[in-house]
Amino acid sequence: MISLQRASLRYGDILGLSPTTFELPSGGGITGLLGPNGAGKSSLIQLISGLLPPSGGEVRVFGEAPFRNPAVLARLGLVPEGDRFPSGFRGDRWLRMMGRLSGLEGAALDGAVARGLALTGMAERARLPFTAMSKGMRQRLRLAQALLHEPELLILDEPFNGLDPEARLHLMDILRGLAAGGTRILVSSHILGEVAQLTDRILLLFRGRLLAEGSVPEIRELLDRHPVELRVSAAAAREIARWAVEQDELVALRMEEGAAVLAIRNPRTFLPRLQDAVADGILPLLSLDPLDLNLDAVFQYLTKDHA
Repeated sequence: MISLQRASLRYGDILGLSPTTFELPSGGGITGLLGPNGAGKSSLIQLISGLLPPSGGEVRVFGEAPFRNPAVLARLGLVPEGDRFPSGFRGDRWLRMMGRLSGLEGAALDGAVARGLALTGMAERARLPFTAMSKGMRQRLRLAQALLHEPELLILDEPFNGLDPEARLHLMDILRGLAAGGTRILVSSHILGEVAQLTDRILLLFRGRLLAEGSVPEIRELLDRHPVELRVSAAAAREIARWAVEQDELVALRMEEGAAVLAIRNPRTFLPRLQDAVADGILPLLSLDPLDLNLDAVFQYLTKDHA
C-alpha cells in the first residue's frame, strides 16, 4: 500500500527527512509512527498524504505517486495535527460540505454523514457549533470527516494531543475497529505507551532518520549492545544469583529485596536454560519480569545510540 525508496524532504536548507526506505502492506492493521517533536513524523506524513512532493527518492501509495494525484487522494483519509475549524459552523453542516468536496451527493452523502457521526459517537452533538465543542468532540468530528468517503488508508497526525484519558480510549477503540474491518491506519505520536497498546508495527524516527521498523520485540532483539534486564523473584534470591554468575550470558547482577536483577546477552540461549533449571527444581523461582522489553526502553536505547 505504501512504498518509499530513499524518499527525502527538504525545507530550503533544512533537511526534514533523510533518505528513507520502507514498505507497508495492503489490508487492515495499525502502524505507529513514533518519535519526539522534530523527529520527521509530520514530514513523512506530508509525503505519504500527497501534500508535498519528495525532494529526492520515490514515494508510492497504491502504486502511484500521491502528490497532486486525485486517484490516490480519493482512497486515503487524513486527520492532520491541530484543529482549525471555520468559526460559526455547525458540525453537521461542515461534514456535509466536506462530503460534497469528496464527491458525495444525495443519499450517498446523507448515509456517509450519518455513518461517520454514529461511528465517532457524535450523532447527538453534531448540531453544536464548533465553539461549543470540547477538544475531544472536535477530534471525533475530524475523524468522521476523514472517514466520509470510506478510505482504504487512514493517516492521523498526533491524534491523542489534548484528549482526556476517556477520549483517548474511545479513539483507540474506534481505530481498532476500523483496522479489524480492513482499513490500513498510520498513527503518528510521541506518546509511546498508548501507541504500544494500539499498533501491530512501529516505525521509529529520530532527527529526521528512520531508526528502526518492526514490532517492539523484533526491534529489541536487534539491540545486541544493550543487555536485556530481567528481574527474577524468588524466596531465596541469592540462590538465583549464585546460579546466574555461572552462566556465560550474564553481564551484570544486582540484588533487590526478594529478587535478583540480571543483565544478560543472548536471551534466546539463556532463557531456555533458566526454564529447565526451574522445571528441574534447581531454582526456587516465583516470577520473571523483563524490565526493558517495552517501547519506552527500546526508544531510549535507539535515541542514545544515534544522538
